[in-house]
Amino acid sequence: MVVLTADGARLGRVVRRGEDTFVVEKGLLLPRDFIARYEDISEVHGEEVHLRRTRDEMIPGPLLRGRERQEVVPLGTFGAPQELVVELAHEEAHPHTVIREVGQLRIHKVVRTEVRHFSIPVRREELVVERIPVTDEAQAQGVEAAPVPGGAAPFEEVSFVIPLREERVEFTRSTHVWQEVRVSKSALEELQAVRTTVRRETAEVEERGEVRHEGPVDGLHS
Repeated sequence: MVVLTADGARLGRVVRRGEDTFVVEKGLLLPRDFIARYEDISEVHGEEVHLRRTRDEMIPGPLLRGRERQEVVPLGTFGAPQELVVELAHEEAHPHTVIREVGQLRIHKVVRTEVRHFSIPVRREELVVERIPVTDEAQAQGVEAAPVPGGAAPFEEVSFVIPLREERVEFTRSTHVWQEVRVSKSALEELQAVRTTVRRETAEVEERGEVRHEGPVDGLHS
C-alpha cells in the first residue's frame, strides 16, 4: 500500500509489518525507509494510507540511519580549551479533542390504518299492506279511509309510488395528537486513557584512538 504523509508527500510503500510499527520504503538505487506506527494512521482510502505526521516528523529506518550525515568539527588553537555543544531535542505530546460524528438517530413517521367497530342504532321505514273489506256497517258509521294523494277515479288504472326511507351511518374524521416522541441530546464527560509515542534525542559517545577523559564515558550520556 502507498503511504502519504500529512503534508501530502509520497513516502513510499509498505514493505514490512510489525506488531506496533510498519516499514515504508521508496527507491531502488538509493532506497530510503521510514518507520511508522499504526496509531499514526489517520485514514485509509483503497490502497492509500494517510498518516498524521509530516515527512520531517517521520522516524528514519535502518537504511537512512546507516547514511547519517557526519560533520567534522573544526579544530581551534592547539592546547586552548574548546567546548562543543550538541543540542538534543525531544517531542512533547499535546492532547486535544476533535468532534467527529459517531452515529445517527433517524425517526421515521409511519401512517397505519386501524379498523374501529361501532354499534349505532339506525331506523328504517317498512310498508305494511292490509286489505280491509268495506262493509255497509262501516259506511253507516261514517268511517272513511284517508284519501290517496292525487285521487283515483273508479275503474282508472293508476300506480302509486310510496318511498321508504332508512337511516345510514356516515363518518366525519377529526385529527388529534395522541402521543409525542421527544428526543433529547446531552453531552457526557468521561475520562479516557490514551497514549502516544514521542521521540527524544540522546547522545552516544564513541571513542576512537587514545582519548583521555575523567570519569566513565557513560557519564556523558543524557
